[in-house]
Amino acid sequence: MKKPTDLNSLVSSYRDLPENTFEGIKNLFEFSMRSEEIEQISAFIDNLSVDDRYLGYFYVGYKIPQIDKEFDLLRFGENYILNVEVKSCLNVEDARIQLLKNKYYLSSLGKNLKLFTYISEDNGFYQLDNDETFRPADISTFEKLLISQKIEHHSNIDDLFDPSYFLVSPFNDSERFINGSYFLTKQQEEFKKKTFDNHQQFIILKGLPGTGKTLLLYDLAKEFNKTHDIVIIHTGELNEGHLKLRQQYKWNIIPIKEFKQIKQLNPKVIFVDETQRMYPQQLESIIQYIKENNIRGIFALDPKQILSVHERNFNNLNTLNTLNRSELFELSKKMRTNKELGTFVKGLFNLRSMANCRNTGNISIHYFGDIKKAREFAVGLEHEGWQIIDYTSQNYNGEAIQRMQLNRGLNAHRVLGQEFDKVLVLIGSTFYYDDQNSIAVRNANYYDPERMFYQSVTRARKQIMLLVVNNPEFMAKVIDALNKNN
Repeated sequence: MKKPTDLNSLVSSYRDLPENTFEGIKNLFEFSMRSEEIEQISAFIDNLSVDDRYLGYFYVGYKIPQIDKEFDLLRFGENYILNVEVKSCLNVEDARIQLLKNKYYLSSLGKNLKLFTYISEDNGFYQLDNDETFRPADISTFEKLLISQKIEHHSNIDDLFDPSYFLVSPFNDSERFINGSYFLTKQQEEFKKKTFDNHQQFIILKGLPGTGKTLLLYDLAKEFNKTHDIVIIHTGELNEGHLKLRQQYKWNIIPIKEFKQIKQLNPKVIFVDETQRMYPQQLESIIQYIKENNIRGIFALDPKQILSVHERNFNNLNTLNTLNRSELFELSKKMRTNKELGTFVKGLFNLRSMANCRNTGNISIHYFGDIKKAREFAVGLEHEGWQIIDYTSQNYNGEAIQRMQLNRGLNAHRVLGQEFDKVLVLIGSTFYYDDQNSIAVRNANYYDPERMFYQSVTRARKQIMLLVVNNPEFMAKVIDALNKNN
């Protein structure tokens, strides 16, 4: 619920109004709640001995954007935040974990937190203490907090939460990842549980950029690493995060060019990231090793995240899908990229979709007729915290790519699996829009500039900046498509 409501009003509306009218209220207030949950809220407020005026300003069933983390009851105050989760029956560990998750997400607001669980079955009431002890509480404690809370009003509580704060990367936030300072989404948790429960020999994690497949892969690796010898194969060069996990935390992580080392490491579980870029013969060798040694393999991939022309024909997903004892889990919810950036990127790749790009506050585009001026501009932005992602050089017939290189930052191959708050990418004259208004490139012969561009812009969590160089037609079409929305 993105607007606060009065709990008495919520219950009365549910009980007294026609069903279609109450559905209209849920649409207006943007929340979804089952009948039994409202009955539990009703039972909860029946136990409260406070004036009815203290039952207002509650957010019901609020979800943090992109994360889909849901809270049953939330009320914001200048002095503390109140949170109550309502349940029909008690499972102590599940209830405690739920409040711990709530504490994790609400702590980002920098306020004191008062976290409770109400059990309708026996009118039980519990609190999570500051030391994270889950214990029975007297409901009078909550009543005093209700009365003493200094209500804090917000025009849009979505603005309170920055989803990127909660999206931990194993590479860019290695310490938070190792320390477990993160939580998986419901879908990730579901796939994790199934991976451990079904014992399929081959697990495939498929997902678009920002859906959390790499985090899930590494979270699974961390769990298996507690009881099994594992090895992680990265299809590309190792980044700083890989090296930190390998050197500081002693993880067995190897680049694909060293994949034959798995025989020496003798793992019980093999993890492969960026599987779509692996040569088919390399994949076949790893599959054969897994079969011969009767171990497990877990593969993460996004078929669209390729960087060279010949990778288009690998079709590694199909190879994995046709294996016996395999299961595919497809991550569908984008977490990392905010909706504004996601819509803009989709519009970049087909201008027809730019009609959905309503907000450009975190998007900027600059035009330069000279690559030298663009490079000088980029130097200044690098000092302001922008991550430059450059095109990867190729040794043969690489002139078109050379003309687009800023010669700074990381190249497209070095950012695989990583994410950055602010990303700067150049668009050169090799790019154009075809008759279908889809982005295209001229004369790609080894590395694919269009796929490298896709890799680069989908690394952004908060802001994207484009430098269009010596390509007035491209610039004109993008600006025209954006202006049609205003």
